[in-house]
Amino acid sequence: MAVAFGLLAWLRARDRQLAEQRLIGERARDNAFAVTQALDAQIGQAQTLLQSLTYVVDPGAPSVVTDSVLRVLHERMVAPYANLFVVDTAGTLIGAARIHPAGRRRMDVGDRPYFLDTRRAQRFTVGDPVRSRARSDSAWLIPFMAPVPDQRTGRTVAYIGATILVDSLEGVQMARRLPQGSVLTVLNTKGRIIIRTLDTDRWVGRQFPGFSERGQAEQPVGIDTIVPSDIDRIDRLFGSEYMRNTPWRVYVGIPVTEAFAAARLQFIYDFLIGLLGGVFVVFIASWVTGRLLRPIESLTLDARAISEGDMRRRSQITSDDEVGELARTFNAMADAIVDREAALTASQDRLREAQKLEALGSFAGGIAHDFNNYLSSILGHVELARETVPPQHDARAELDHAIDATRRAADLTRQILVFSRQQVVEPRLVNPNEIVRGIERLLARVLGENVALSCQYDDTLGSIRVDPGRFEQVLMNLATNARDAMPQGGQFHIGLSRLHVEAGSVLGAEPGTYVCFTARDSGEGIPREVLDRIFEPFFTTKERGRGTGLGLAIAYGIVKQAGGVMTVDSASGSGTTLRVLLPELNRPADLPTRIDEAPPPAGQERLLVVDDEPAVAKIAERLLQQAGYEVESAIGARDALSRFDTQHFDMVISDVVMPGMSGPELVRELTRRRPELRVLFVSGYADDDALVADIAARQVAFLPKPFSRASLLHKVRDVLDARRGVP
Repeated sequence: MAVAFGLLAWLRARDRQLAEQRLIGERARDNAFAVTQALDAQIGQAQTLLQSLTYVVDPGAPSVVTDSVLRVLHERMVAPYANLFVVDTAGTLIGAARIHPAGRRRMDVGDRPYFLDTRRAQRFTVGDPVRSRARSDSAWLIPFMAPVPDQRTGRTVAYIGATILVDSLEGVQMARRLPQGSVLTVLNTKGRIIIRTLDTDRWVGRQFPGFSERGQAEQPVGIDTIVPSDIDRIDRLFGSEYMRNTPWRVYVGIPVTEAFAAARLQFIYDFLIGLLGGVFVVFIASWVTGRLLRPIESLTLDARAISEGDMRRRSQITSDDEVGELARTFNAMADAIVDREAALTASQDRLREAQKLEALGSFAGGIAHDFNNYLSSILGHVELARETVPPQHDARAELDHAIDATRRAADLTRQILVFSRQQVVEPRLVNPNEIVRGIERLLARVLGENVALSCQYDDTLGSIRVDPGRFEQVLMNLATNARDAMPQGGQFHIGLSRLHVEAGSVLGAEPGTYVCFTARDSGEGIPREVLDRIFEPFFTTKERGRGTGLGLAIAYGIVKQAGGVMTVDSASGSGTTLRVLLPELNRPADLPTRIDEAPPPAGQERLLVVDDEPAVAKIAERLLQQAGYEVESAIGARDALSRFDTQHFDMVISDVVMPGMSGPELVRELTRRRPELRVLFVSGYADDDALVADIAARQVAFLPKPFSRASLLHKVRDVLDARRGVP
């Protein structure tokens, strides 16, 4: 009988071990997924934060001012950022929220790999962990950095960075709540340890022993195999997941000792029960069933219900013994899971909203690119046809109508680019009335049918110097916020006027004369207690999922970089009035029509036209040949390089976005061979921040698509007559 009970006890222990092992494996996989989601969400939030702050910080301001601005932003942030800082293009500190006691020079990052990577790539970068230079404890930090472009030229003038303590990462905190002996390890593609929750100071930054790039690539995600750690020789069940926002892989390992210990305890317990035998069997079974097994079974059912998605399930055991204490601990754990899940859902919602905006911008930019190519071909052919028709012929008027319609279509694509925010920045003198008139229809569609739009113009106003597309984005953001403040409908008014600012004015503007854009809605208004925070990044009073909190912050940054100020006046229940003040210039606006009125210049130079769209290349070739130039067209960069090697050209006219090799890349190669070569870029849409920055940094002439015959000939002549060569 003892042998039988011993065998039964062994079988039950084995089954218990396998069951516990399976549960631990599932827990490891689930935690690896949860940790990955949390880390991805924090990296996505850091990227959105830094990109929005490029509009807020001013690298040219004194260090004391920059320190103060960053300190205020840092203190008001909910996320656990250790520091916010701005450096120049050499990595020298400009300003920071926290300054090292030993001085600012201790915080220069010119030698940091993440700074060098960001400067080389000219985009947002997540660095490997580094020791803090701003903290006395030299804690491990995860650094983030993004370039800060000059909004007038697009050239990178500084870099903004943020750091998060490794121990404050949500994913690390989640891992530390796992059973004792559990470990979170994050590796990059080369096997370097990015994060490790055990022996952090010893292992972070070192190579993982026995790492194989091929082995890691072939290893599936979600594994639950027992693997002895190459570091501490502890058998663990591991789950793994790839991160989305950075090329890291997350491993969560839970020791299997829990499963083995539970199995051994089960074996001893069952064997002892068998040895008691006979008389005590019924008594012990009754006692165990009534006092122990039933509560544990009830608790097991509760745990299973929660694992299957019923997060409202709680244990009803209220006894004062160990089982009751276990039930209360179980309920507290379930409450914590619900809270963490809600926080994770909110982070994912914000990330998805930002991704939707990015996708919308890319989609809108792609549409604008194709439309501008088609419109360039249409406009060129119609203008050529117009030249062959006598002025008194009826067809002349019809062709004029076709040209006007094509230009209106070009205005529409320009408005579409407001959503993409990827166009080349071109500040110029513009008529403020014409900006509002040009976007009035689009504003009406954004506001919707239940919001009445009214505009008041002032034709006595002078010019303002802005990038029209960027300023249209400001008006779009103001209209969107007004619409959200009037869910039941209302009125939205935009008025233009002249405003004289005296010294000591509360408006925050320098003394002078300004063009004032007044945006007023009849909505619910903004409470006084949050009025001072509406221009902060990520601050919003809207419901979750209805906004990112970046609209007004971006608008504020654009206005500030244009030399203006932005003010707000509001109260609950009385609507909101936002004012944008831009310096008034007593000079006429740069009207495109003036180019068309002047006689188109001619020339005899040899020109090379490069475009991946054959129709655009051919129409540009015909327009230039008609003006006397010797012209050849090349379809793509490869064709252009082959022609350039065998012929002499005085100037190259290149599209920006081309497959294989972009326009800036082609021009770099051509000017290397012939430094005196003149260059003109043409494009309807630049879909890459690096391309836009490259064009601005080189200070090369730029002509947007679609272009008229007159604008093309004038721009070509201006570039050829320039005294200096192309940088």
